Amino acid sequence: MTDTLNYSSLSELVYDYLRRQMNEGDLFPGSTINIGGIANQLGISKTPLRDALIHLELEGFVTIIPRRGVLVNKLTLEDVRSAYDAIGLVEAFIIEECIDKITPAHIDQLEMLNDVMFTDIKANDFSTFFKTNLQFHNVYVNISTNGPLRKFILPIKHRLYDFPRKKYNPEWEYRNCLEHQSFIEFLKQGNSAEAIRILKDVHWSFEFQKEFIYAFYEKNGFAG
Repeated sequence: MTDTLNYSSLSELVYDYLRRQMNEGDLFPGSTINIGGIANQLGISKTPLRDALIHLELEGFVTIIPRRGVLVNKLTLEDVRSAYDAIGLVEAFIIEECIDKITPAHIDQLEMLNDVMFTDIKANDFSTFFKTNLQFHNVYVNISTNGPLRKFILPIKHRLYDFPRKKYNPEWEYRNCLEHQSFIEFLKQGNSAEAIRILKDVHWSFEFQKEFIYAFYEKNGFAG
């Protein structure tokens, strides 16, 4: 991002900038955001910055403390548990609602994206892994006509993924891709019950994934 922003939707661009700063580790959990410093750095007034921060607070990324500043929220294991529960329930509902709308083209796209993730794991290339994973799930999430549900889970996923990702667990990511494979096979069969089971009881199950969750978030140093 350039130092001066000259776009119509300034607050959205500032929001994206702050999210990217969190993703890259420049704004880390537990730190405070210097509103004046960022406004000066970007050459903007504080108004679009405040709008962006309100957006981030609504999504759980920060806490605005009146007269004290803005705190970047830590992601606790309880936050992760709640996120997994919420995503699993919503994605399961979407599959139940949309199973008849999933076409061979959707299946092909799911298989292609999962193959990309398998390739990245083998190459130890995780630079775009989480983005590809999000695209995988969006293939069927975006089939739903329930806009509020789609909007509900997206920031929750961003909350899980958009903090510094400096360490990866290839074994966990590989198992997730195997779960994707099982999910795809049940979609091919039109077996919504088993596809839903994979999502709720395996893929987005905190209890099922907790060994890897504990290791991943503790290694990255932002869960407790």
